[in-house]
Amino acid sequence: MKYTQLELRLKTKDNIIGRIQNIWFIASGVLATLFNYYWHGPEVHAWDLRFLIIRNILRQYFAKSLPHTMSNDTSPTIDFEFIADYIAMNNLPNRPLQPSIGYNQEHNIEFNSKNCVEYNVPHYGLSSDKLNQMAELDKQLAQTGHPRSISCQVLVSTQSEFANCDPNCVLGMGPLDPDERIVLYFHGGAYCVGERSLTHMHVFAHISRTTGLRVFSPNYRLAPRHGFPSQLHDCFMAYKHVLSRGFKPQNIVLAGDSAGGALVVGMLLLLRDMKCTSPSAAVLVSPWVDATCSGDSWTRNQQYDYLPALPLTDPFHPTRMFYDAGRKFSPAMLKELQCPLVSPVFGTDLKGMPPMLVQMGRNELLHDDIEKFVAKVKHDNKNGCVRLETYEHMPHVFVLFDFADAAQKAFSSIGSFVREHN
Repeated sequence: MKYTQLELRLKTKDNIIGRIQNIWFIASGVLATLFNYYWHGPEVHAWDLRFLIIRNILRQYFAKSLPHTMSNDTSPTIDFEFIADYIAMNNLPNRPLQPSIGYNQEHNIEFNSKNCVEYNVPHYGLSSDKLNQMAELDKQLAQTGHPRSISCQVLVSTQSEFANCDPNCVLGMGPLDPDERIVLYFHGGAYCVGERSLTHMHVFAHISRTTGLRVFSPNYRLAPRHGFPSQLHDCFMAYKHVLSRGFKPQNIVLAGDSAGGALVVGMLLLLRDMKCTSPSAAVLVSPWVDATCSGDSWTRNQQYDYLPALPLTDPFHPTRMFYDAGRKFSPAMLKELQCPLVSPVFGTDLKGMPPMLVQMGRNELLHDDIEKFVAKVKHDNKNGCVRLETYEHMPHVFVLFDFADAAQKAFSSIGSFVREHN
């Protein structure tokens, strides 16, 4: 097939020219931000210059790194294998984890035959079929002696009770005592970015600090190379692996932001429907609970958030890339996107949820979708299991701006919530 030629703003080769191209892409955004800040003042008074620069770099990255002018009809002519390499080459910058903040170790999780699963959830239709196809493939690979694997980050804060422990001991995958509690965190990034969880190391360190727990983060496969439900299946298998190492469900807190938040809810639905014991609690930060992006806040908050509000007819819309890259958008796809494992907000039965803390920014595009989801969870769970916190002036996944007061308050609240549901 002859693929469509694309005009890309970031490097396509890792050479000097490509690096200069990326430096200019970022520098131009910084210079524009400085000019507007000193000439017109901050867009929101609660944002300082550092906050605004990072917000605008993220906005430029998500809005301009891919050509969002392509028509729906061009979808099958785009080389998404190349796009996957392009995204990986131009992943978001990572802040190195300083020893004074925390330390981590990356492990390998092997999907051996004893951890293979069968998803007995036919009511999810096509999503169920896809999950079982992936599970069967993993089973075959394990039985032929070539098990698939993913990596997993284990991180602890140096300001936790583990500060004086031997890192080789506390960074292992097994429980440090029979009743150890951990946070199993699924990182965000529209299912497409966040390779090896490196974008979230400081988030993990803060959560470890405020909860006093170790944080485990599986590095699930990324779109567009791996479409839905690869990410959900990998997270489910990682959860099973953690259990096989000796952790108990009641000692696990599931957490995630953005796409990772949707993965948490998908996991909870699968565990409930498969009659498995649920984790003790869940923490969702700006969860992407509606892949159709239908809430009014997608229009109302465009001025403030760093996420671009794109039409679903755009082949590079994150929903299109993670669900079925290269397929034209259609009414049939829209219906598929309303499966609760893809978009939990469309779930007609959200009963059986564990205690849940949901945090969001007042200024984020997902605001209304999250509010609607929380209302449904409250309606279906009469025990008051869900708590919603809205942080004024904050954009999507504002905890990434960990220097901001709102982010620090959110981390503290997560710590209190986790201790409350011990």
